[in-house]
Amino acid sequence: MQYYATTIGEKPEGGYPLYIALHGGGGVPVDDNQQAWERMQKQYLGSIRHGVYVVPRGITDTWDMHFQPKSYVFYDRLIENMILYEDVNPDKVYLLGYSAGGDAVYQISPRMADRFAAVNMSAGHHNDIKFENLSNLPIALQAGEKDTDYDRNADTARADAKLDELATQYSGCYIHTTWIHADGGHRFIDNDPKGNRQSVFNDPHKWLSAGNRETSLCNTNAICWLDQYERNPRPQRVIWDLTTRADRYGQDLWNGKRHGEQYYWLDISDNSAETLGVDTIVVVLEKRSNMITLEKCGKYLRLLLDRQMLDLDRPVTISIGDEIKPVLVIPSRTIQQETVEQRGDPRYIFDGSITVQQTGDEWKISSP
Repeated sequence: MQYYATTIGEKPEGGYPLYIALHGGGGVPVDDNQQAWERMQKQYLGSIRHGVYVVPRGITDTWDMHFQPKSYVFYDRLIENMILYEDVNPDKVYLLGYSAGGDAVYQISPRMADRFAAVNMSAGHHNDIKFENLSNLPIALQAGEKDTDYDRNADTARADAKLDELATQYSGCYIHTTWIHADGGHRFIDNDPKGNRQSVFNDPHKWLSAGNRETSLCNTNAICWLDQYERNPRPQRVIWDLTTRADRYGQDLWNGKRHGEQYYWLDISDNSAETLGVDTIVVVLEKRSNMITLEKCGKYLRLLLDRQMLDLDRPVTISIGDEIKPVLVIPSRTIQQETVEQRGDPRYIFDGSITVQQTGDEWKISSP
């Protein structure tokens, strides 16, 4: 993966924000994709006051050039390297993209939600991606009213409706903003460094269903919107759709072994939806009662814990089905080392773990 990178301004306390911007093109001649990559190297640059701006080149020239199966390994390593070598704040990593890059934001963000603080999708199409994994990842959706190719305009409004449904079901989750630019085509302004306000529809639902074109003026600058948010690597509720995943680690070049599969503070090791017998995991952390409730769980789940999350000096209560069991978690330097190696992220270093495993009709709950 080729990429362009530049650093802007002085480093803020806690490290630089990282903005990963994905260019348009795809399914066009190589030279056209190359020019789109070069344009993206400037597109959002003027809106950044302090930060590292990175523009990866699509690893192919096909329409899905930013989200090939091997792409996810590159993004993870890119973020790890930026944290380690460029003083990036791991809780301020942002993703944005335009056109084919917008397609990629839709695909990457639910598969790597635990890496990002917020994402912005402009002028792309969701290609029927599921949104359940965005419960703790704010997303902005932008499209032009007249961008009818691939039904981008209408499907952006439909994506907003789906996110509304999820936000209603899970209070406090699925933060999102949707701007349909009035009279906009495939090109519209999402990068005005002065923050000049653009005309967008008040209600994407009413515009789509009833043709209501009432508008407001909004600052649709993608960088300004992203900068509101900081990642919470230990959210209280984690919703993990196991059918929307990617191999983010590839092969460990040092020992030839695959890393376990982690997502926020959950770990399913080398399992899948098929081997676990469940499509979605839903887990809730209750710090006040020192409890973790497994609302939906497959046959195996490892909970990664630290003292920020719970009081590890007293037993942690695990609730699953009709079973409630207290477990004493013993902090381990081995787990600290293991977890920092798995994601190369200092905010995902954990002190201990609890394993929940089903054997027949019984649950075995233990802490190594």
